[in-house]
Order: sequence, then C-alpha cells, then structure tokens
Amino acid sequence: MITIYDIAKECGCSPATVSKVFNNTGNISAQKRREILAAAERMGYVPNVAARSLVNSKSNMVGILLFVDKALGLRHELFAEILNAFRIRMENCGYEVLLISEEAKLWQGDLLRHCKAMRLDGVFCLSCDYDSPAVKELVDGGIPVVGFEVPYENVSCVESKNYESAKKLTEYFLSLGHRRIAFVSGTDTFITRERIRGYRDALMQAGLPPDDLLQRCGYFSKDEGAIATRLLMSCGKKCTAALYPDDFTAIAGMRELKKYGISVPNDLSIAGFDGVSLGRMVTPQLTTVVQDAQKIGKVAADMLLDKIEGRETEPRTVRLDTELFIGESSIPYSKTEE
Repeated sequence: MITIYDIAKECGCSPATVSKVFNNTGNISAQKRREILAAAERMGYVPNVAARSLVNSKSNMVGILLFVDKALGLRHELFAEILNAFRIRMENCGYEVLLISEEAKLWQGDLLRHCKAMRLDGVFCLSCDYDSPAVKELVDGGIPVVGFEVPYENVSCVESKNYESAKKLTEYFLSLGHRRIAFVSGTDTFITRERIRGYRDALMQAGLPPDDLLQRCGYFSKDEGAIATRLLMSCGKKCTAALYPDDFTAIAGMRELKKYGISVPNDLSIAGFDGVSLGRMVTPQLTTVVQDAQKIGKVAADMLLDKIEGRETEPRTVRLDTELFIGESSIPYSKTEE
C-alpha cells in the first residue's frame, strides 16, 4: 500500500509537506502541491480515512436511521425523496451519508455504541421507533442528532404542520357538504395524535361529533389499509368520506372498497396524505396532503450541519407548510345519493 512516505520520497520532500497538501493546510507552493497530487494519483495512493478522522476528530460521515415497512423500504417515495435531498446537501458540504440498519443483531441492540464505533459526526433520524430504548439512548448520547417528526423535546426536529393539514383537509370535505367523515388514523404516534386533533377540531367547529367515525390502522401498508377499510365497512356507521393516514393505505382502501361494490368517489369520497406520485397515477386520481419532501431533507441537513459545526446548541423545531392537492377521489356530497 502506498503511503505518504512513499510520495514524499518520490517528490523529494518531507512526509509533513505531503500531509499538509492532502489536508489543504500550510504554506505550500502551487507548483509543489501540483507535483505531490500528480504523484499521488500516478502511484495509486488511497487516503486512510480512519487515520485522518483520528487526527481531525471528525470522520465527515453522518448516519441515517431509516426503519420503514420491510415490504416497502426505500421504495416509499416520501422517505426516498427526503433522504435524497438530505444526501445531496450533506455531500455538497463534504460529508458522506451511511444508512444504519434497523436489525439490532448487527449492533447487539446498542445503537449509540455502534454509531460511536463508526465515528459518525451526526445522525438523522428519518424514520425509526422513537419508543425504542436504543433510540432514546442515542438521542441522549452526545452525538449531534436531528429528526423528522421526533417527539423528544431535546432533539432538533423538522416536521410538516400535521395539525393544520388534517384540519384543513377535514374542512375541505366539510365544504363539499360531507358530514359523515371517517378518519382512518395511523399508528399511535405524536404525529398521529396531532392529525386526529386537527380532524376533531374541524368537526367540533362544524357542530359535529368528533369521535364517531375514528378508525385506527398502521401506516404505509396495503394490508393495514384493507383491514381498516373492512372494519369501517362493518362498523354499522354510514360515512360519505374517509381520510386515510397516507397515500398507500388510501389506494389499498380504494381497492378494498371495490370488493364491497362501493365506487370512489360516487359512493364514497376519500383522501390520503403525503402526496406521492403514485396517487396521481391511479384512477380516480387521489386527493391528498402533499408534504414538501425536498425541503424537509434540506432543512434536516442544515440543522445537522449547524449542530456538528457548533453553530447551534439548543434544540429547535422547524414546522413546514403542506399543500392540499385536490384530485378526482373527492366530490361534493349530494343527499340524493342516499
């Protein structure tokens, strides 16, 4: 393996001079710098990143926790777009991005020690189980951490305005004349509770019961969407509209409704959440709340950079606006349909 000592001998200079060139430090002439870099390329020199990180106390590597449904994984467009925007921003600032596996057996359940062993400068919690002891230990472990929709007050966080979005979506269906609006909520998390609160507030302000048509399910799963729809159809309570927790469960819900002979939107109007492109390719085109994935990823990267480089010491939360996309799956309610 070629070392800086070999390059120094080739160029007739000291190893210290070679080191300064690679670390872009010191007062080295342009000509000597070009000579050393050319020799390094010609000789096939590969920098020892681990050794450099020990010297600089930085690895220029950050980790991403991305624990999503195994059947879907990185094919989920929202998380893929957030990750890509985060990656581009970090790489432009000289950092490499590594995915951290959710399989505890790979790090013996000690996530904090695993991240320290990898000498990560920071971690972005994009999607993970925030109730996990390993994740809780990580956010308290001294490594700079930011997250997407994190429930911890001591962690900087970027999130969409979930309360406002759910309230606006419910108000939109109310404006179409719907009064029996089901809310198919996701897994019980802080974000789910915020959306339920927005849904309830919109109904109560319209003088309607807030909990009559609330149905629980999970996120991002065709199975969960189908199960929730079957429960909704068998609960004995008529609804004219149904709001699903994400676009995948909404599309699964449409398929399940077809088995019951229910037409969307003629018999039942529905909506999703997230704004993935698949929702615009199905028929009928899905009404949904669009999250700004590109901005989420960039803001998360900037927050983590501020923490790593010491510009930010106190945790903060950035809440981003969403957009209501009105598709073909929602239409005005008519009493003649009953």
